[in-house]
Amino acid sequence: MEAMGKTDEELFKAVKQSLIDNSLWNNLISNVETEIIKLFEEKGTISTSNIKPQQPEMIELINKLIFEYMDWMGYKLTNSVFMKESGTEIKVKTNRKYMASQLDLEDNDKTLRLPLLTVLLTMFKNKDGDKEALDD
Repeated sequence: MEAMGKTDEELFKAVKQSLIDNSLWNNLISNVETEIIKLFEEKGTISTSNIKPQQPEMIELINKLIFEYMDWMGYKLTNSVFMKESGTEIKVKTNRKYMASQLDLEDNDKTLRLPLLTVLLTMFKNKDGDKEALDD
């Protein structure tokens, strides 16, 4: 940035701050990082697409819970890298009902608003398995 004049630097800072304020900066950085990874993969420098061995059912479930949470939070790019690196296959939409049954949970109006990982942690934190704590 040494070649930039004071006005250019101020403009850069203003544009960057505007992107940050509009929650676009992190997406731009993530997109650039994703494209760099793709370039390295194409050149064979790195590989994140190796075929992963079949994972135990519990690991698959954990990965799907993480996927659902990141999807709910809007971490689309992070989620795509996570899925690629973990080797977990996610169908169009992970079957929440199936995941809940694997965890011996019954969804209700309160739990359906949140990712299952959040529901589990809330119940664990309250240690009595009380879903009422989800009202907070």
